[in-house]
Amino acid sequence: MRQFVAVAETGSFTKGAARVAVSQPSLSAAIAKLEEELGTRLLDRKRTAVVPTFAGGKFLERARTILQTCNEAKAELRSLKQPEILRMGVLNTLPTVHIGRIVEAFTTACPEASVQLTDGNRETLEERLSQGKIDLAITTVTDPDNCPNSLSLFSEHYVLVVGRKHRFADLPNVTLADLDSEALISRTHCETYRQTTELMVSRGIKTRVVYRTDQDDRVLGLVAAGLGIALMPSVFESSGIVKLPVRDFLAQRTIGLKWRDNDGCFTLLNAMLSFAKSHDWKPRGRSVAPQFKFSRKTDRVKR
Repeated sequence: MRQFVAVAETGSFTKGAARVAVSQPSLSAAIAKLEEELGTRLLDRKRTAVVPTFAGGKFLERARTILQTCNEAKAELRSLKQPEILRMGVLNTLPTVHIGRIVEAFTTACPEASVQLTDGNRETLEERLSQGKIDLAITTVTDPDNCPNSLSLFSEHYVLVVGRKHRFADLPNVTLADLDSEALISRTHCETYRQTTELMVSRGIKTRVVYRTDQDDRVLGLVAAGLGIALMPSVFESSGIVKLPVRDFLAQRTIGLKWRDNDGCFTLLNAMLSFAKSHDWKPRGRSVAPQFKFSRKTDRVKR
């Protein structure tokens, strides 16, 4: 039928064969078989052009409609095979291991769905949410009780991270003054970067910045190698480091979820919210700060 339409519309067996990418003998045989099946001649093979007969003209109208319906049905079936996509933004100061565990659990429970990840700082994620470029963000939240479409997951203090061979490693805690003259690895993407810098300057604490980076995995690796020390959120873990509370540095952050109203992925959004809330975010090993736990009854973070 498709080959018949190609010949009728081009007025040529040669051009029709080229349109449907078959040889001319194969096309001629197919048209002949179609005419035999229908019991009537469909094409008038003139010297100058091939034109539909009266019956062929009627059949051409039906054939076009049938082919269009077929194409629409195929497109619909192909769209059903496409996975639902949840577009999730991730704060770039969250450990990869936590994000990986959540995504793995989510895709295992919802194999028909797909997660599209993008990372950025808090401001970037807020902008992408407002523009509809992502559906959900795991980011810092400041006032979730008064912010619609947000939920606190956990809160954490900042700690001093040192290598296991560092002279601070066996101490129970430190103060900011202890950092004076120490080699420091600066986390330029840290949410408290400006606050920390201003605090240390105001107290006359001078460190030796030996490396600046926005990659936390690199910070952990270089601290473990003994290049320097770093101030980091307590959620980070690595086998080669020790985390120490800083008695006079009370900065902390609350990590939570923010999402946009989107009826199209409501089921996926609820599934991801459930996984994120049940995920164990607490640092493993040595406790360095007051413990927080998630309350399912109130959906709020409690000490």
